[in-house]
Amino acid sequence: MDAVNRTSEPVESKNVSDRPLDDRPLDRLQKIKAAKDAARANREGNERGLYLLFTGLGKGKTSSAMNLVYRHLAHDLPVAVVQFVKNNEAFPDGDRLLLTRLQTAGFPVEIQTMGGGFTWETQDPDRDRAMAAAAWETAIKHIQDPDISLVVLDELHIALKNQQLSLETVQQGIQSRPHHCHVASTGRYAPQALIDLADLVTEMTRIKHPIAQGIPAQRGIEF
Repeated sequence: MDAVNRTSEPVESKNVSDRPLDDRPLDRLQKIKAAKDAARANREGNERGLYLLFTGLGKGKTSSAMNLVYRHLAHDLPVAVVQFVKNNEAFPDGDRLLLTRLQTAGFPVEIQTMGGGFTWETQDPDRDRAMAAAAWETAIKHIQDPDISLVVLDELHIALKNQQLSLETVQQGIQSRPHHCHVASTGRYAPQALIDLADLVTEMTRIKHPIAQGIPAQRGIEF
């Protein structure tokens, strides 16, 4: 009887593979948490102004930049948005309408839509270049303003692709931003020089789009 009792007593295994399955995931999660905590601690104090770039043929470039705007405003951080190419008379852009209302309500945000429209609509390259130059002058003032935390350069890449601005001038302007200032640029066809300069690059990939089904742009979706 004594022998049977002794052999039936539980014996702690030293082999990890013999441990109950419920214990192993817990150990793994604890190790992951320790590694995450250490990495986060190592990053503390390294905060600085970032250059964030959103490009690609898929939808969501301006939407991503605007989400940064709303996050800034939620923390009462001043924001400026300069829209290249886009024309404030072409359609009732939802982002512009909302930011204008927020500005009226006292939020620290400015939005300036300073484009002439699509080139096939304007059919006036000299005017398009002049408007892009004026928009860049406004943008660089915002970038150099020590009180502004985020500057969004909406559709900047299209203005560059259409040779309405000097790429070198834009590079220098973004690089010269104050230490605290974040800059975000949007639009298809981002030049490689800006991609190389950016801290974050996201390329929107178009997998499906309703326009292929003959569905037009709609309020609340495209604008």
